[in-house]
Amino acid sequence: MWIFPIVGVVLGLISSFICLILLKFLPNLLAGFIILGLLLLITGAHHTDGLIDFGDGLMATGPPERKIEVIHDVAIGTGGFTLGLIVLSLTGIAISFSDNHIIISLVLSEIGAKFSMVAACSIGKSGKTEMVDVFIRLNKKKHMFFSLILSLFSIYLILIINWLYILLFNNILVLGFIFTPINEISPLNLILVISIFTMFLIGTFFPLIIIIMLANRNFNGLTGDCLGALNDITRLFILILVLLMESLSLI
Repeated sequence: MWIFPIVGVVLGLISSFICLILLKFLPNLLAGFIILGLLLLITGAHHTDGLIDFGDGLMATGPPERKIEVIHDVAIGTGGFTLGLIVLSLTGIAISFSDNHIIISLVLSEIGAKFSMVAACSIGKSGKTEMVDVFIRLNKKKHMFFSLILSLFSIYLILIINWLYILLFNNILVLGFIFTPINEISPLNLILVISIFTMFLIGTFFPLIIIIMLANRNFNGLTGDCLGALNDITRLFILILVLLMESLSLI
């Protein structure tokens, strides 16, 4: 499981290159939601199913056993519908506004989403549901450390690829940067690297802590649906952080 971030790299690269093409022919907002739909299609919407069930569980009343029954119900309640609508809508909008840094945004958010699930299974406790129990039992803190190193290495590799493409194509819109001076986006630019690594750590660990706290309070531990919700919420949180960092001229 600790190599999940590699899946994030693949998803991020596929979706961002397609998005770059779409942005040349379609309005940003439409392209953003098409890319969101592509990500859901590739992953089978399994994580989004968990997000919706998680929202239903949070809204349900009663003891944790009752809440777990609710999240396993095939019906969609108000809590799940509302949470799913908000997270997915904001994700599509955030992607559409990330056109200046689309590859950094999508790759970073997908790596973070996958790493957050590894971290949750490494430090969280099981809610004793069949799906998540085996993941938590087999993942230790060392696996979170391995996954974190792999994630940071992958992010730095993307920065190098980004830099090489801009060198080759003379500042043409490639890999998410528009007419940016070469020295500013160099992987040797310490401020850029620190900003992106810091954004990644905040973007993954903040939602992780919140979801674990909610899971412990409502379900006596993590369930498979909690992991799915964590994936989608972390993706959104990092996308928003990228936009914030861009507005502060940190990337």
